[in-house]
Amino acid sequence: MSTVDIFGWIAGALVLATFYLRTMIPLRGVAIASNIAFVAYGLMANTLPIVVLHLALLPMNLLRLQEMRSLISRVKHASRGTLCLDMLVPYMQLRQVPAGTTLFSKGDHAEDVYLVLEGSVRIVGKNALVKTGQLVGEMGIFAPGQKRTDTAVCESDVCLASITNDRIWELVYRTPEFGAYLLRLIMLRYHEEQEDCPGRVPQ
Repeated sequence: MSTVDIFGWIAGALVLATFYLRTMIPLRGVAIASNIAFVAYGLMANTLPIVVLHLALLPMNLLRLQEMRSLISRVKHASRGTLCLDMLVPYMQLRQVPAGTTLFSKGDHAEDVYLVLEGSVRIVGKNALVKTGQLVGEMGIFAPGQKRTDTAVCESDVCLASITNDRIWELVYRTPEFGAYLLRLIMLRYHEEQEDCPGRVPQ
């Protein structure tokens, strides 16, 4: 087997590995290695289309890898170790919301859960403040009819990482510890309501 063939097989194996991996950072790392291997293979085999394709894909994968690492760093900083939320990152979208914006209203259909990365969100009916590193909106996922149980307004300019209802259920199914965390969080908030202790939202 020639050196060209070896590089071709290695590149192909790396592409196959990307379909096996489920977490984003290892997947991007393998994809980058695959791009490099295909560029080397294309140069040795004198196949210009392969070289051009993977030279175009390489910076895209590098950019996505950097974005993912940055988001993971922000989530870790926000969560402060209460729960490893890395599992949420591949499903999250960043949102910047100005102060005074109503994030959702009581009775709305619960379509997203939010992790507060910067700023704070006030739960109007309870006069409770959701601060950096806390989830908001998870109660509606489990409420009858998946309706919001209260209104949330941005107390300040807020940076949020949002995740859809469907993705939450997927993660609950695939990751039992995340489901247990959500259950604990909801029970704590339920007991807080029963005890009528406004102003504090448990982690």
